[in-house]
Amino acid sequence: MLKGKRKAALWTASVCAVALVMGLMACSPQQSGTDEKQEPAPAPVETPEADEFGVVTAEAWKDAYPNQYATYQENEANSPDSGKHNYLELYPALNTMYKGYAFALGYDEASSHVYSLQSVKETPRTTQKEQLANCITCKTPQFTSLVNTEGDEVYTRSFNDTIGQFTENISCYNCHENNPEALSVTGQYFVKSLGSDYGEDSSVPMAAQVCGQCHNEYYFNPDTKVTTNPYTGLEQMTPDAILAYYDEMGFKDWAHADTLAPMIKVQHPEFETIYGGTQSSMAKQGYSCADCHMAASTADDGTEYTSHNWASPLENEALIESTCSSCHADLAGQVAAWQAEEEERVIAISEKIEDMTNKIAQKYADEIAAIKAAEEAGTTQAPSDELAALQKLQRNAQFYWDFVMVENSEGAHNHTLTAETLDKAEAAADEALAMLQ
Repeated sequence: MLKGKRKAALWTASVCAVALVMGLMACSPQQSGTDEKQEPAPAPVETPEADEFGVVTAEAWKDAYPNQYATYQENEANSPDSGKHNYLELYPALNTMYKGYAFALGYDEASSHVYSLQSVKETPRTTQKEQLANCITCKTPQFTSLVNTEGDEVYTRSFNDTIGQFTENISCYNCHENNPEALSVTGQYFVKSLGSDYGEDSSVPMAAQVCGQCHNEYYFNPDTKVTTNPYTGLEQMTPDAILAYYDEMGFKDWAHADTLAPMIKVQHPEFETIYGGTQSSMAKQGYSCADCHMAASTADDGTEYTSHNWASPLENEALIESTCSSCHADLAGQVAAWQAEEEERVIAISEKIEDMTNKIAQKYADEIAAIKAAEEAGTTQAPSDELAALQKLQRNAQFYWDFVMVENSEGAHNHTLTAETLDKAEAAADEALAMLQ
């Protein structure tokens, strides 16, 4: 079940989704060389005219930042037509696990961020089910700017009435606003959720905060429909704390069609997995998402810049040489050998996590079937305490299991937390099955 060998093999491609950040260390063109003479400061870059939403598009910046733009365009190779899978067909058990929710209508392998508008327009989750405009969150900077300008009411508008306004996929504005020389979290809901951990003084680099504004777990506030995170501050960004938050407010994304259990659909908690709670080892060392997924590059004319082609570090020798070698001095002349060794280590982690995920998925499916059978047989009838307990265990198993399933790195970002989270999913499924024996 789940992404199995296919997902393990895809790790080096799918993990790049965490690299949303649109520009970092050397975004301004800089000339390298050995001449000790003081070079004149580069002329200020004039900001191009913004569109009707106040967004300067990627196309408008291409002359000022040609290398960044050219590498941004390279992301087009990861297109919807590049062999994407329908996970509901590839892994049929997902149809039972998400039964009654929009993800049971359509769940495709993700394409690059440069196809974000196409992806949200074409998914059955929006074509077969009426949605609100809050589903457009993070799909285009034009929506972000519209919210920031007109307020939270924008979230409550109809998806179908709103989506046609937008033309710009995820691009420069998301992470720079309209100043490529600086980083900015333009999604204000995430700024609020970071609390005092937001900004340059945070232990989390800004180059990770701008990624995290979209690569996180969120929900739509039941009353206001605003995109909201279930925490404030890094300490609360753990699976346990997030589940407790949802439990306290009595939140559910949907009621499972077979058991009526109040379910939570986790989104893509890369930021929480890396930076939440005790944090991953790389986070503790001060690394950002961009350090591992966006290479420091040099153009033919000697201009140094940050590549905006989001990639796995295991697929990028330039990144290994420029970033990894800063700590691994022994890499000099041994990039290929180190790369092969590291890839083997990451795949081993992925395979272990995948095996755990598959085993627990089957237990979880058995749990759903057993609860449904007990309800139909009349051995558990609402609002009995036993049924409520079984539904809570189903909710817990789903939440912990889904937290890992949708995180995209197969344990590579934080294998300790990933394994612990799957253990909690299995424990909840085992407890429910034991009650039903």
